[in-house]
Amino acid sequence: MQFPLNTHSLLAAFALSLPWAGTAAATPETAPGDRNPPVNQIYPPEAFYHNGKGGRVLDVTKPPFHAKGDGVTDDTQALSAAMRFVRDHYETLEGEGVGAITGQKWGAACYRKLRGTWTIYLPDGKYLVSDTVSQGWPALAFNIRNGWWNVNRVLVNSPEHEKELDPGYYSRGIFDGALVYGEWNYDIQIVGQSRNKTVIQLKDSSPGFGEGEAKAVVSFYLLQRGSNCNVGNFIQNLTIETGNGNPGAVGLKWNSSNWGGVRNLAIRSGDGLGRAGLLMGRNNALGYHHDLLVEGFDVGIELTAGRETTVALEYATLSGQRKTAIRVGGTGIHGADCLSARKILTRDAPLAFSVGEAGHVVLLESELTTKKEEDAAMVVERDGHLFARDISLSGYRSAVLKGTEVALKGASITEFVSDAPVSLKPDGSPQSMRLPVKDWPMILPETDLTKWASVTDFGAVGDGLTDDTAAIQRAMASGKPVVYFPKANYVINGTVNIPATVREVSCMWAGIYRSEASEPDGPAMFRVAEALDQPLLVRQTVTGGGVFLDHDADRTVVLQDVIPFFHHARNWAQGPDMLFPGPAAQNTGVWRSYRNSRPDGATKEVFVNNCMYFAPGGIGKMDALENVRAWVRMVDNEHVPGAQFAFRRSEVWILGFKTENSKTLFQVEDNSRVEVLGGTFLAWEPNQGPLVISRDSLVSMTFYIWFVVPEIIFQDDTKGVITSLPAARLPVVGRKITGYPEGHATDAAVPLLVNFPQ
Repeated sequence: MQFPLNTHSLLAAFALSLPWAGTAAATPETAPGDRNPPVNQIYPPEAFYHNGKGGRVLDVTKPPFHAKGDGVTDDTQALSAAMRFVRDHYETLEGEGVGAITGQKWGAACYRKLRGTWTIYLPDGKYLVSDTVSQGWPALAFNIRNGWWNVNRVLVNSPEHEKELDPGYYSRGIFDGALVYGEWNYDIQIVGQSRNKTVIQLKDSSPGFGEGEAKAVVSFYLLQRGSNCNVGNFIQNLTIETGNGNPGAVGLKWNSSNWGGVRNLAIRSGDGLGRAGLLMGRNNALGYHHDLLVEGFDVGIELTAGRETTVALEYATLSGQRKTAIRVGGTGIHGADCLSARKILTRDAPLAFSVGEAGHVVLLESELTTKKEEDAAMVVERDGHLFARDISLSGYRSAVLKGTEVALKGASITEFVSDAPVSLKPDGSPQSMRLPVKDWPMILPETDLTKWASVTDFGAVGDGLTDDTAAIQRAMASGKPVVYFPKANYVINGTVNIPATVREVSCMWAGIYRSEASEPDGPAMFRVAEALDQPLLVRQTVTGGGVFLDHDADRTVVLQDVIPFFHHARNWAQGPDMLFPGPAAQNTGVWRSYRNSRPDGATKEVFVNNCMYFAPGGIGKMDALENVRAWVRMVDNEHVPGAQFAFRRSEVWILGFKTENSKTLFQVEDNSRVEVLGGTFLAWEPNQGPLVISRDSLVSMTFYIWFVVPEIIFQDDTKGVITSLPAARLPVVGRKITGYPEGHATDAAVPLLVNFPQ
């Protein structure tokens, strides 16, 4: 159904774009499409592995890889060797690798011996390849026949071997006694120096990339099975070109669980041919993608991973696709494919969006255009779901088809829901809240290396055992705008104050934790200590032991890729040779990425990009996040005792989330306003709910529930008057999940749920 603009909602929709330098001044609204940010990512010498000082950046042009990047030499083996190096160093820094070990019992599946997290770095150059760049065969897989606490490793020699290991069970993402449960393919992080000058180029007419194939130039996965432990995969700041005469080419095959991303990336077909530009076709795919350009191919972006899949996508341009610009869902795999997209520009695709079975798409502030007259911009198939808002269209006879029937005509979409929205206050047609949207202030990498302060230079040991609090504080006080962590593990048992002179804290994926217990209301490891009208960027860490960052002073904060370790698996990560070599502090119920430590002061402004455990915990004085304005692009909270997300006196806009295993998903109190635009919730066991609780607050939500649908979806308490929404009122309930016993597993789309008067 088509709705008019929501003129009586709390705030009109608008978008702000902040300059690249990260100042707080607003500029006019940014148009949809790829922004091509001018990133020049360089690192200090100490950060590089080949310099022998504990650094974890792998320059592919240095030993032991020796890539040339001259556009003449075939660099396939050199780039693949870098990916293999990462995989073979999952367990130790010494490089013992996996060797030929098969079936060895090896710790817990959800985490591993992670003393070194690596960044594969491609300096500017053209890296010519003739085959897929990947970690290569044999693939490293695992099974959980002995339970999640005592997994077995399995070497898989080929796709045919994978089938042999899984007789009778060879099916994507489904485990029922098969030897291969999933693939070990995590923490693969590929970073180019700059997008326009760092190019991976497939040779023309390369063997294996012919018609009917789906062979990738760069691939993060090899197995049909997929994985739900493949966390932390990234690729950014480069271009992938598939050349000419490669009609079966895929530019990039990518997946990741819980956190990851594809950022500032161009994927081009030289002759317009190719299977897909970006293919996310194996479980899981979760993360935050932004600033993408895809030119050519049959399909520009395809999201068909299934299972716990949610991708937040902003600022992407797709042009010249032969069939579909973006395809989501439609494979019949259990779970859902959830895409939350904003500022998308499509050009000259016969079909801009295809939303298939178990596809859940949120599309905001986008343009879908074609020079030729085409049938429809978007098609929603049976058991697919679309929420679209503020979309302009050109060249299409219809805006939306449901199956073969026209659901919406016109050259613009103000607000459309493919299934009827639901409201607890049915006086008028329910519409979304339209909270104001801000772009996060993009702070470009510092190119003057004299402005980088290494914590090592100020006495930090970085062995994961020594308390480095004082040394890190000295680095913060150095006056340098960038403070970085070159080694793998750091202990902070005190609190490090971040002064106004620091613009960026780059942890470079170091593990940072407390080895001495902190109480639930104890201080955080880092504290925003001084007010400033310029934003602070804090990024790239896996952390544990309490609260990571206290937002104390009045300064805008950007949290990016900050990952507190899983609440339910914290013991697995501590011990010799583990992420936390010492006894990780246990006195806090949930390790949190962020806290407003002065909730009685001015409202804090925070941007959250691809983080875990932002605002977890039940409502209580120390648990709920209080008095913040937050813009969240992809967040994962799971296994939290109490509500997975809890807010008080706050205004929160969420573009994509993932969570699992809880009775309560959102709890919103004390005049908060929360808008949730897409996400996936895995409910393991039957429960009554309510899944969402609102107390004297306003909410607007759309998301996907899979496996088991709770009985009560929503409960509103306004001035003591309680109203509930049962699952039976949802328009899409009961899709049978492929591969599970009849009556055991169903799922449901929450099309649009609001509780405020219209």
